[in-house]
Amino acid sequence: MYDRILVAIDVSPDSPGSFSERTAQFANMTGGTVHLLHVARGHVVAYDINAGSGLGVLVGEDDVAADERRTVQDAVDQLAAAGVPVHGELVNATEHDVADIILQRANELSADVIVLGHPHHRGSSVAEQVIRRRPTCAVLLERPPQEA
Repeated sequence: MYDRILVAIDVSPDSPGSFSERTAQFANMTGGTVHLLHVARGHVVAYDINAGSGLGVLVGEDDVAADERRTVQDAVDQLAAAGVPVHGELVNATEHDVADIILQRANELSADVIVLGHPHHRGSSVAEQVIRRRPTCAVLLERPPQEA
């Protein structure tokens, strides 16, 4: 039923870290493969990279913080250690393109479900944008973390 699970995460400093355990439970329950996606909020637009390549403009890959890469890698490692087939991907984009990138990857992967981490619907318009564009698959919103 859910063979291809696109899990869009946000690795901002205030994001809860419980998504790996819940994702592993969901993937093990469904037997699906997880495609973990983090859309890093970069500040470089592709045509600026080409136009300013010799002027000290960062390439898109350099604009992504090292801690974001490390967090995505750690999540992939945790899921793999839990026996979940997982692929990780980090895409650099501007803030207003996050929902578009999530939907584009879901279509490219023929995802059966999009799972949005809590930060994507807590004070963010990403979940609303994804849902309003009527994706061709189900959308699952991670529940907020329990307060201590």
